[in-house]
Amino acid sequence: MVGTLAAGEAIGPLTPARVQAEVANGKLTGDKSPVNDGGEADIVVVLARSGHGHGLFLVEIAGAGVTRAALEMTDASRPAVSITFDGAAAGALPVEDGWAALQELYDRAAVLYAFEQVGGAQRCLEMARDYACERFAFGRPIGSFQAIKHKLADVYIATELARSNAYYGAWALNADAPELPVAAATARVAACRAYDLAAKENIQTHGGMGFTWELDCHLYYRRAKALGVALGAARTWKDKLVARLETRNAA
Repeated sequence: MVGTLAAGEAIGPLTPARVQAEVANGKLTGDKSPVNDGGEADIVVVLARSGHGHGLFLVEIAGAGVTRAALEMTDASRPAVSITFDGAAAGALPVEDGWAALQELYDRAAVLYAFEQVGGAQRCLEMARDYACERFAFGRPIGSFQAIKHKLADVYIATELARSNAYYGAWALNADAPELPVAAATARVAACRAYDLAAKENIQTHGGMGFTWELDCHLYYRRAKALGVALGAARTWKDKLVARLETRNAA
């Protein structure tokens, strides 16, 4: 059985006020988009309004009142769909506050995503380095020019910083430490920046070849963009990090 999560509903940051899906008398009505892996999923956990708050509800996708439509995604290797619920049967999960539970879930997911982003950034750096060592211009490898050296040095620094923060997040996640909210936000922000920078500089280092389908540079760029918004954009996580640091320092 394959399960997925349906939280977002429109372009822009996900906030409690933007959630329009609603459950009344055990029936769910509303739209969710994009839903990652929604085309293959059997069940979906949906964030929706209920009474005076928000809850998480379990819905069988094959049940009545559920329709799906494929979406064209930036990263075609990570398919997603939009799902429309029209009076679909929904079972409430045992959580007091669905919104708070979702934020805890995102914190845990952010740490795991960070490691994928670090891995992607590392591969982009390796691709750019290898090409810079073998591509000659004016009788010299292009990697010997400062313009290339400085770019790749910046990517290396960003990647190692993101790796360090990802490890810190992994410790906090494994230990269920109170530092997890701050560690997760830090890992998310650093990983988004590192992968985005590495993917862009990889294309630039490859020059005109980097923009073609012949090389894999564009695949990493697409993945970097997709992962960068999968749990909310980096700007949203920066705001979370600042708020959490203020709360911690005020305690």
